[in-house]
Amino acid sequence: MTEFLWLHDSYLKEFDAKVESMQEKFVVLDRTALYPEQGGQPCDNGTIKRKSDGAEFKVVFSKAFGKNVSHEVDREGLKQGDEVHCIVDWERRYKLMRMHSSAHIIHNSIWKKFGVLVSGNQLGIEHSRMDFDLKEFDREKLAAIEKDTNEIISGNLGITVSFVKREEALKNPDLFRLKDKLPKALEEFRLVSIGNIDVSADGGTHVKNTKEIGKVKITKLNNKGASNRRIYWELAD
Repeated sequence: MTEFLWLHDSYLKEFDAKVESMQEKFVVLDRTALYPEQGGQPCDNGTIKRKSDGAEFKVVFSKAFGKNVSHEVDREGLKQGDEVHCIVDWERRYKLMRMHSSAHIIHNSIWKKFGVLVSGNQLGIEHSRMDFDLKEFDREKLAAIEKDTNEIISGNLGITVSFVKREEALKNPDLFRLKDKLPKALEEFRLVSIGNIDVSADGGTHVKNTKEIGKVKITKLNNKGASNRRIYWELAD
């Protein structure tokens, strides 16, 4: 079973681990801070360095499988039991942290204005998108969401994480914003709080303060169906 280090510290850039299993180019570590692709957030890239001889293996993709994370590396050579030192591609990680935190604030504005759930999302390095169920949506409402989001960001609000048992979390349906995406196997949920304006269940990586996000610019609105709207946004420093 892999220990998910990013759940407690999104700023952990390096860590030591041991190879639990290896199959060709796919390695499972006993602990990792390299985020796997899930929940609309792309995986981290990074480097795994074997301590015994300094051999380096580039992490090109990661995916969670139950309680393990499988990291795909660029070549074979690691073996079960190898002691390794791992480094996260911080530039990529930090951009995704900023983008992820901005997504929570954007949906906070949508949620409070229209009371609708996110039906899909995909974070990216340069731009991101979010789908939500809403029949009528115009450019004026879009500008209002952008304005509200940037006002929250400029408030320098702290972003913190906490953990709550499943039975307690389920008593508050407002914690779960992704439509039809409630994990069935989790016994404990991780909550991400943005000041006192937003709290939701989430397993991804985030910045510590809204000021780190920069400024949100909503760049496009698409109609994806009778009641499905998609917005695209990017960040500016």
